[in-house]
Amino acid sequence: MRKVFGISFSLSSFERGLWFDHDAKQYNPKGVGVKVDIVVGKMIRPIPKFWKRGFWKGDDEFNPWKGGDYWFIMRLPFMIGPFISIALWQLGFYLGFKTFVVEPKHSGLDRYGKWLKNTEAANGDDSSVFLQLSATTRTTRWK
Repeated sequence: MRKVFGISFSLSSFERGLWFDHDAKQYNPKGVGVKVDIVVGKMIRPIPKFWKRGFWKGDDEFNPWKGGDYWFIMRLPFMIGPFISIALWQLGFYLGFKTFVVEPKHSGLDRYGKWLKNTEAANGDDSSVFLQLSATTRTTRWK
């Protein structure tokens, strides 16, 4: 089992996760939140073929997180970096090194199995947590 370590600061209508409304999957119209982390761990990032037309349309064929095609896999055995997430009512963004969990259900070819190494895949009830460099803007997800 691999883990990510770090420190976290949040000031928000709080719930654990990327956004103040992440876990309950309910929109809070008065919600605001700021989350800042400094994280340490192994980084794995599949780099998609972003120049392909279907990538920008959101086709799963080009989404490596859903078994789609990828250009290459960036792996760094040790990474330390920031993560910041800000949510202001219906809008939000995050930037930095966010975490992702690998469980046995993710090892199939319809998920991460195309690019995970055997040493990174989860076994039995075990799970692993890795970092990935990511950035996005979002509007309200849970309506």
